[in-house]
Amino acid sequence: MARTLSLAEKLDLLFQYGESRGISPAYRTIADATDENANNIRKIHRGENTNPGLKILTALVRYFRVDLAYFNCQTKAECQAYLAKYPAEHELDEIKLRANGMSEAGLAALRAMMDIVRKGEGLPPFESSEDK
Repeated sequence: MARTLSLAEKLDLLFQYGESRGISPAYRTIADATDENANNIRKIHRGENTNPGLKILTALVRYFRVDLAYFNCQTKAECQAYLAKYPAEHELDEIKLRANGMSEAGLAALRAMMDIVRKGEGLPPFESSEDK
């Protein structure tokens, strides 16, 4: 049976994920980007703070461009599988470039297709900021 990861180990995987995507895992860089304290981030990463507040965890996942549900993973394999579902920024840029110049009808067809794929992959329906 696989061992359950500590918060520090989950954060270490998140740092590795970010670094592989070109996101700096440097404490000071994260702190500056999130308005959090670099020392607090270091303590969580080193396992010295095992019960940080929701505010700092939310800031960390926002910085690394994942969602808070990441911290629900239990094992290394689960955490890695969870992170693997997030496309790299360059993949999203490619989608944007391919859609550039399409008509509104073409863009509507792409949105409909993406909704079908999201449903097929068991993802929740997309809600734009305009829908909220």
